[in-house]
Amino acid sequence: MDGEPPADGTRKTVEWRSVQSETVSAPLVRRVPYLELKLEHPGLEPVGYGERFFPDAVPYELDGTPRVFYWRPALAPAADDSDAWQLVCVTTHELTGFDALPTEGPPLVTGEGDGTTLVVGGTIGGETTTRHVESYTAPPLSIDTCSDSEVKLTIAGAEYSVANDQRRRIRLDERRVEPSDGEGGPTTVTPELVVRYPGRRELHHPAPGETYRLFPSFGLDLDEMPNPLSVPTAADELDDEALAAQLGVDLSQQPYPERVLWQAFAYTAFDPHSDVTPALTQLESGHVVVRTATRDRS
Repeated sequence: MDGEPPADGTRKTVEWRSVQSETVSAPLVRRVPYLELKLEHPGLEPVGYGERFFPDAVPYELDGTPRVFYWRPALAPAADDSDAWQLVCVTTHELTGFDALPTEGPPLVTGEGDGTTLVVGGTIGGETTTRHVESYTAPPLSIDTCSDSEVKLTIAGAEYSVANDQRRRIRLDERRVEPSDGEGGPTTVTPELVVRYPGRRELHHPAPGETYRLFPSFGLDLDEMPNPLSVPTAADELDDEALAAQLGVDLSQQPYPERVLWQAFAYTAFDPHSDVTPALTQLESGHVVVRTATRDRS
């Protein structure tokens, strides 16, 4: 499976361990209604920058099935048994499943005790800009009903509906906040709740409570993969496209979002600058699981 060396001719050896698939908890794979919520505060000056090299959530369609693939854990700690979920809701910071409707919505902000972290702008499962304020009470939110065609919510006492595959930006009442850094003093902001309802999606996520990284099969056969692996590099960094060609993975035949997952896999498992030996296994479902001791490519 060793292909031609990359343009600069440089390769680095990476060792990896194989683990028995029976020792890995099966990932969560469920086809459920999927709702996106993000509470933004565009009038604030951002101070924090939650940058991610790869997004946690990668939505795409494969063989006619729309899916959302979470390659690293994002589930809220108190998530209930996924077999009973009627709806999955994701915010800028976590994923939550609900087994009954109507229900109180998920937390829209983070932090307690020493203040609250507000999102200035952000993407679901991706990068965010934030500002920490002294105190803040998020608007009350309930998710009332959902069907394949729409979801209905009540926000700050007002009812709203969002149709399948539609996005709605809801301006809420303005309020005064005081940034924790003390710069600029109290200021007025107008929160905006962005609601998007992609509808029913096939959700892929690491098993609840697990910390492993989860990936599609990419057509890989780990039994045929050399160990140690001669990893191609360019400019002293992993060349993920050359690695794909070396391992027989035809990226041109993959949906573009799955190529992002390939990059995340390649850097998680075979970054030549890491001193962690990755543990890999392939499940009966075809999913590839990577366990590392300390690596996090956020």
